[in-house]
Amino acid sequence: MRSFLVATALAGSLLAGSLLAGDFQCEFTAGAWQAKDWVMVKSPRWPHRGEWEQEKDCLRNRTPKEATQKEMLGKRAGETYTSMLLKEPVSGNLKMAATVSFEHRMAPLIVLAPALDKDPQGYPEYREHWEIVLFDQGVNVWHHTYADGKPGWRKAAYAKFPLKAGQRYRLEVDIKRAGAGAQLTLRVGDHEFGYFDPVLPKTFQVGITGCEGVNRFYDFTVRPRK
Repeated sequence: MRSFLVATALAGSLLAGSLLAGDFQCEFTAGAWQAKDWVMVKSPRWPHRGEWEQEKDCLRNRTPKEATQKEMLGKRAGETYTSMLLKEPVSGNLKMAATVSFEHRMAPLIVLAPALDKDPQGYPEYREHWEIVLFDQGVNVWHHTYADGKPGWRKAAYAKFPLKAGQRYRLEVDIKRAGAGAQLTLRVGDHEFGYFDPVLPKTFQVGITGCEGVNRFYDFTVRPRK
């Protein structure tokens, strides 16, 4: 497996992928995506910056090799966190999706971030953002906040249904603007649920995060919603 450091990713050493008239779609197979389309971002909760490892048909978040599955869900969770966003922001009514899997219990996710900041070393870091998280008991939506130099978070929505480790799932997010907020419809296979978010901004960046264990990402798509 090849490991891609942040500097390599930002240099765009991988090839392919496409941005077409506001649409974005790519597969994360080796040689089939453009790292220059993305920016790596860290969480304000941990110093760890995260790296992707390229597998033949997907990307996986780098995790500590000696850590147990239980440790990656707990005290070593920060060392599993790897995240990136598309550099170009999106707005309006949207459909986005990612094909993902997890090895143990959790937690590949789609992330929406209206604004970034930087850590003391100048590395991109999340502030307010939303996470649509797939795990073995369904989907959680987390709204992360940042105030007085401290991160916080709350569960904005959820749906419970069983999902299996090692199986690929298509996580779909449908966003329809509604006044100052947005109606979100979330789908995984035959499961669907929705909620209204009153504060989701009109413009934000979108991307993927792997955390709390080994996660794999096979593709990512963003399209305008008709």
